[in-house]
Order: sequence, then structure tokens, then C-alpha cells
Amino acid sequence: MRRGFTLLVAWVVVIGLVTTAISLAQEYPTFEVHEIIQYKALPQYSEAPELAEAVARGELPPVEERLPKKPAVIMTSGMSDGPGVYGDVWRTVSAVPTAGWNWAAGVVGGWFGIEECMQEGLVHTGMAWRLKTGEPGPNLATHWEWSEDGKTLTMYLIEGAKWSDGHPFTADDVLFTYYDCILDPHVPSWQGAGTWTVGGEVAQLEKVDDYTIRWHFAKPFPVYLLWYMGYLNFSVAPAHVLKPYHPKYNPEKTYEDFINALPPHKLPPVVLGAWVPVYFKEDEALIMKRNPYYWKVDETGKQLPYIGEFYFRKARAGIQRDLDLVAGTCDQTHLETPGIFTFISEQARLPGARFKIIPGRWTLTFALELNLSLYQGVKDERDRALRELFRNLEFRKAISHAIDRETIARTLVPGPMLRPLPSGFPSGADYYNAEAVISYPYNPAKAKELLAGLGFRDTDGDGILNWTSGPLAGENLTISVKVHEDQTACIDIVEMLVPMLEAVGIRLVPKIVPATVGQAMDTAGEFEFNMTRQDFLSAPYTVLASLAPVTAQTPNWHRAGPGDKRDLLPFEARMIEIVEALKYEVSYEKRKELFSELQKLWTENLYTIGVIEGIYNTAITKRFKNIPIGVPARLHQWFHLNVMQEQVWTPKEEQLPEFLPGVIVKYSKD
Repeated sequence: MRRGFTLLVAWVVVIGLVTTAISLAQEYPTFEVHEIIQYKALPQYSEAPELAEAVARGELPPVEERLPKKPAVIMTSGMSDGPGVYGDVWRTVSAVPTAGWNWAAGVVGGWFGIEECMQEGLVHTGMAWRLKTGEPGPNLATHWEWSEDGKTLTMYLIEGAKWSDGHPFTADDVLFTYYDCILDPHVPSWQGAGTWTVGGEVAQLEKVDDYTIRWHFAKPFPVYLLWYMGYLNFSVAPAHVLKPYHPKYNPEKTYEDFINALPPHKLPPVVLGAWVPVYFKEDEALIMKRNPYYWKVDETGKQLPYIGEFYFRKARAGIQRDLDLVAGTCDQTHLETPGIFTFISEQARLPGARFKIIPGRWTLTFALELNLSLYQGVKDERDRALRELFRNLEFRKAISHAIDRETIARTLVPGPMLRPLPSGFPSGADYYNAEAVISYPYNPAKAKELLAGLGFRDTDGDGILNWTSGPLAGENLTISVKVHEDQTACIDIVEMLVPMLEAVGIRLVPKIVPATVGQAMDTAGEFEFNMTRQDFLSAPYTVLASLAPVTAQTPNWHRAGPGDKRDLLPFEARMIEIVEALKYEVSYEKRKELFSELQKLWTENLYTIGVIEGIYNTAITKRFKNIPIGVPARLHQWFHLNVMQEQVWTPKEEQLPEFLPGVIVKYSKD
């Protein structure tokens, strides 16, 4: 009786939260750019107490000398709770190993907010959800203008901003990032030359002066590229730090030297972001302190950020962040682990709960990626045979028909917070069109029929189908599925997929790896199935290069092999045409038509095999102020950029003691 009562309560709680989520999903204020951020001089400036004390000791220049003459001003009109006070620590959990600080070479600092604390792009894509234009906001580039013919884009950079070591930020940093990292084929940056190829030519970047750059394109108005000028894809790197390690500038160095130039224990790294790593102990903790040279202020002249410290507890799985939130030792989490949705929801409703839930959207996406490349990562006959099988639509249909999505959703969360996802975009995504979705629902009999039609038979009577021809004749139909160990929900889903696929004669073998290892496997194409969250599909226009094989690195499941060799599937040719058209399409209605066609091709051909989708909620401590109404956990960016975390503050009486009180960021002279 008690168990039944508990489940009933859980259902009521979840249904209530879902109803709230759906009703509030679009109810948030939007702003003009100038209502959120302006670049202007203020009459006076102030700073955090520990920085003022460092100035008094002669360890730092006065705040006026550390700021640009016209700093970025976060406007009160765009704040939920107005200007704040200094102090407090933002506590969270990172479940990805910290590999180092050379983000321009694709080196991972640890995710879960770590990258967002350090990196800054030319534009601010996380601001887009709050802007009436729906376009990226300004950041290091204060404004920009297109030429009349649309082939030239001039950007004006913030003047006088400094890196965290006091070195000036200039156009030289931008050009180094573009030419010597992004475009250099020997550097594994997040986007390569393919992303920046317009009309068959790689975009050229010109330095006009220290604070003006000019882009030159072969085709007019490639407006989509603005979305690639933000965080991660174009996080500007410190040229003065990295040039001595780059083979172009130092012949004694190798590209391996360059990639590994900034290991995790080399502290503090030089950043433009609001916080700087100062302490790191592997598998235990990473601590960041406020950047003394951060170039943003509030409207009263207070140098940001308000919160002085970020504390990242190191863990092996993202679920630890959820558990720590409930325990009161973590301040924010994305609710991305369906297995504990109900538990977190119940805890948030208890009297005296220290955190609240911000309702989200149907953008939490779990899907299987089947490796479709015939060249990248193909090492032997087995690899080749599997890739050819994966490219067969009848096989992909069999996999889809073998998956009982309703059972997976109900098992993970009792209630309507999860539902089946046939394939393609989640239903909460920009440009989603339900009428464009083709579905291959659960039907194990049909799956068996399709597999038999492909020639598979259980010839040895062990319940697993065997190859009956080709180099693998006689072997069991065994497929490995890669899962990143920090994605707990993906592991849970795979555990349920194993018996479902076995029921139709396929042996699925989970391969759980650290995220950094998994990302390397992705790049090398060394996986068969990949079970993952495809959150990037929530804002497809911002990730066009990832939607079709338009670059050598994209999409993840069909990368080009050596020499950019790649055999397209028939429908992929049209997908490329659609993506190319979307790059230059300025009409929203026409974009909707193109995305609908793309979605139909994607789902009809099972480009990826969807499993479930969910409402992507955020849970956050109640003591934090300036959390924008309706802030999404994931849309154009993750929560940390969507919330503009430098503006978050806590009332004095609710602040927690820092782990490293009084510590300021210092660099050795060498």
C-alpha cells in the first residue's frame, strides 16, 4: 500500500511539473540588445574587496586601469533582480576529466560549466534566447556591419580589454585563433576549414587595426556564420601565450607540443572569462577565482563577476551533481538524468527545500548514432562489413522497430516527462514540424523480418543471428555501443536496449568510456553505435554544419576519412543542398520549409535512431539572484551562458564561505 501511495504521489508531482513546464515554456520577456548590454564609459568603478586590498598592496593596478575605457555594461533593465553585491561561491560538479587549458586545440577543461567560466567568443550566442531578434548578441565584438553586396563583414572589437594576466586583447588574438588554430589542419579545433568554406572558398579574415577585423566571403550574406563566432567554436585564444608553442612560430616545437602546451596543473591559465582556475587536484576538485581583469561591469560601475569563486567537485558521473544538489553541496544542475527526475522533483517540493526547478522545453534528446563512414576508423574486414550494414536502410529500420521506446520512457521516469522520439529534432526544437516526421515504431516481428531479408540466420542455435555470407560468415551479429561514463541516462538506456536487440537476434555490447576518450574515438571514427544526447538539435539553425556531411568532421556519425574521402548515401546529397540553402536564407518562412524537408529526409532515412525525448529542466539554489525568467538548460547554449553567470549574485546574509578566501589570481614573471 505504501509503495502504491508513493508512486501516486510521484505521478502527481511529475504531472504538475510537466503542466507547469508546458504552460511556461514560452512565457519569458525578450529585450533589445541595448537593454541587456551596452559598451560605454561610466563615471566611476568599484571592485571586489579582495581586489581592492590587492591594489592597496601594490599587487594590481587600480580597477580603472584594468578595465577598458568603454567596458561592457550589463544593464539593469535586463536583470531580474538588479545590481548585486560581491561574495559567495558557486558550487557544482564536473564529471569529465580536466585534460588541459588549450581550448583552441580542442583540449577539454572538464565541461559542466568549466569552459564557460574561462572562454569568450566574438559574439554571445547564449544571449539569443532573450533577444527580440533571436540572433547572437555582442561580446568581444561590440557591433558589426555588412557591406552592401553582403560579401564583407566588418567587426569592431572591444578596445582596451585585457587577458587575465594583464596583456592586451587585440585583433592579433582573433587572427591567431582563426588561422593558426581553427584553419590549421594539424590542430583538432572544434570546427575546421569546412565550416568556414563559403561558395567553395574559405572565408578570409583581415586585420584592419588592433580593434577592427574584416571578413571576406565568396557568397553574399552567410549570416549563419555568426553562430560559429561564439563560445567554443570561436573561443578566442591568447596568442601571446600559445605562439611560442606553435610550430609556425617556433620550429623547435611540434603540433603535439602545441596541443599539450597547457596541461591541467599549469596554473593559472590565461583567460578572458570571468573566472580563472587557480587550484586543481585530479579526481577531487577544481577551484576558480574571479578574473581581476574581467572587462564587464554593472550599471553602477561594479566590476563583474559578483560571485568570487567557482568550486567544481570532480566526479565520475553527472548524476553526482543531482545528488549533491539535494544534499545541499551543489548549487545548480541540468535535469538530464531521467532516472531521478521524480526524486529531484519531490525534493524540490519539500518544505525548506534549498533549490527550485526552472521549467524547460522538450529538448532533452537521446538517440543512437550508427557509424556510416566507410573510411574513417575502418581498420579491418569487420569494420567494413558493419559500416556497410549500417548504411542499409532496412537494417536501420530493423533497429528502430526493435526499440520499445514507451517502455524505456516509463521505466526511467513514471509519468509524462519522457516520451518516444522516432528520430531527428526533438519536438521543442526551433523549426520543428510534427507533420514532417516519419516513424518506425516498436514492432519486433517486423525487425526480425527485415533482418531475415538481409540474410541473417541463427545458424548455431544460440539465439543470436549469424552472418551467412561475406568475410564474417558464421560469426554472431555483435555490435558494440559506445557510451560516455558521465552520461548516466545513456548508460541506463543502453542497459534496456541490450535485451530488446537480443530479442530480435542482435548482441549489443556496451562500451563505457570516459568522455575525453569517447571524444577522441568520435574524431577517429572508432565506434560502431554511439548512444548519446543530441542536445545540439534543439537549435538546428545554429549548428548547420552538424546536420549533413558539409565538412570533413560532420556529422559525427559520418566523418570523412583520410583525404576527405566519403561515399554519400543517396539522401545525403539533398541534405547538403538544403543546408547550403539555409546558410544564406534570410526568410524565416523559407527556413521553416527547408527544415521541414530536412526533417522528413532525416526521419524517413533514420539518419540517427531516436529513442526518447524529455523536458530539459534546471534545478538551482534559491539563494541566487538575477536568474532570467524561463532560462533554458540547453538551447543555443548551455545554462551557464544562457543565464550570463557573471551577473548572478547572492544577498550577503545567504552567502557561503569560499574555499580559498582572499586568494587572487597571480602569474609568475616567467
